[in-house]
This record gives sequence, structure tokens and C-alpha cells, in this order.
Amino acid sequence: MAHAKAPAVPDVGAEVPDFELPGALGGQLRLALRTVVGPVVVVFLRGPWSEEDVGYFRRLSAKEDELNLAGATLVGIGALEPEEARDFARKTGTRSYVLYDYTRSTVRDWGLLEQDRERGERARPAVFIVGTDGRVAHRWLGERPSPEELLSRVSGMTGLPEEHEQRRAARRPATGGEG
Repeated sequence: MAHAKAPAVPDVGAEVPDFELPGALGGQLRLALRTVVGPVVVVFLRGPWSEEDVGYFRRLSAKEDELNLAGATLVGIGALEPEEARDFARKTGTRSYVLYDYTRSTVRDWGLLEQDRERGERARPAVFIVGTDGRVAHRWLGERPSPEELLSRVSGMTGLPEEHEQRRAARRPATGGEG
């Protein structure tokens, strides 16, 4: 009996599999409905037991307002149970979407499901920026970009918040001495 080949991790330019997952803080998020609004930063995470993941999301949370001003939505996805997702959101202080994929279907569809000896099936760490066309604009596997790099990449796609700041500066009265 042949084993089904695992899906490949979406590459830059590839259309990503859509998902609709429940959130740690309630509600659900469907990717296709968020990309209509702007780019979505999708961060696959291991869970609340991973100090590396918790630290990374704390740093992302500190840039969350700036990412939102740049037109992006920040989404974390883990192969987690609901309580683990709530624990992760609590530990990181994030207001972003922390989604739990307790069936592992989204993590599998994105080619990121791996077996961990201690924790069982989990998501392999990865970061994607999904554009408004539903395609991967940027991706990082294994390594994670700094929050500043993510903000720069999103701003490059949307023209925000620099464009917003330029408009505000244009409305300010000129300062200087009279001469």
C-alpha cells in the first residue's frame, strides 16, 4: 500500500491552502476573508511550552499595532488543543489571532506537520506573508524574520505606514523662523 505524499510547503508565488480555524480568544478566522483586507502574516508555532515561540510572539506583539497600521493581520497557528492556544495567548500577551488546529489539517495542508518525540505531531516553525491575491509573497522556514523585517516587508507591499506618515507630515504646518 502506497503512502500519500505529504503536501509541499507553499513556495513564494504559490497559492496557499485556505483555512478556517477557531481562535484562542473566541471566534474563527478564515484566511480568504482576511486577505481581501490586506496581507496576512501567518506564523506557524509549536506551542506554549516552546520558550522560543513564546519569546518570538512577545516581540511580534510589541509590533502588532505597527503591523496593523501597515495594513497586515498577524495570525499564529499551532497544532494545539484549545487550552494550549489560550495558554499561548496568555503567555505572549498577544491581541493577535492565535488559532488552534487540533485536527492538524491546516498544518498538514501547508506541509508543516512533523513528529516530535516528546510532543507528538506539531507544526514546524515557519513564517509566511500571504498577499491579497492569496499567494505567498515572502516565506521563512526554520528561521524567523525579526518583527522589524516583517514590518518592512509588509510596508513594502502596502505602502503603509510610510505613506500615511507622509500624508500626516504634509498636513502639518511648516515650522521655522520668520525671516
